[in-house]
This record gives sequence, C-alpha cells and structure tokens, in this order.
Amino acid sequence: MRPFARTALLLVVLGAPDRARADEDDEHQTGNNHGRIDLIHLDSVVQGRGPCVQMKPSIPGKSAWACLWRNNPLYTELRELLQSAFTTGKRCIVYWSAVDNRSHKTIDRVECWRT
Repeated sequence: MRPFARTALLLVVLGAPDRARADEDDEHQTGNNHGRIDLIHLDSVVQGRGPCVQMKPSIPGKSAWACLWRNNPLYTELRELLQSAFTTGKRCIVYWSAVDNRSHKTIDRVECWRT
C-alpha cells in the first residue's frame, strides 16, 4: 500500500466515532438521571447492597440499574427517600460516581420533590 493511502486510511480509522464496547461503561461512570422510580429491587444474596432502582426515563449505560450500598453514610435516609419516592410517584434525580462489578451505578445521593 502506498504511504499516502496508508496515511489516509489511518486518518479515517482514527477519526471514526468510537463504538460502545459491551465490556465497558466508562462514559457513564459518573452522572445522574432525572425521572420517576419505576421499579425497586432487593436481593439478600448480594451482601452489603440495599435497594436497586430503575427509572423512567431509563438510567443510561450497560445496566439500567442504580443501587444503594450500605457503606453510604446516608444509607438509611436515602433508602427511605427512594422507597417514599417510589410509593408516591415523586420525581427524583439519582446521582452516582461509580459503577459496581455488575455495571450497576452506585448511588451517592438522591434529590426528590413534589410534583
């Protein structure tokens, strides 16, 4: 292949948009989602994890779940807020700054308001 053609091909490949890879969720490591809690899940098999939620609109990324871990200093208050918001249909913003080993967002904080 000629040097010019090789360089042109390299520029096309490097300039192409990155495709999402199934094993990575880097673009959603930190973020938030605004909406209503649509589903709450509790699983006693996963030690140290409290409720996980799905929202409408859906939480972005590989997994549509955000989970509250018991090592969060506001675990009790956040758990109660999530349950109350689900029951009453309040709108919330769920914030996360990490993803666990199952690609679920780890909830750092939650804000909910009357609608």
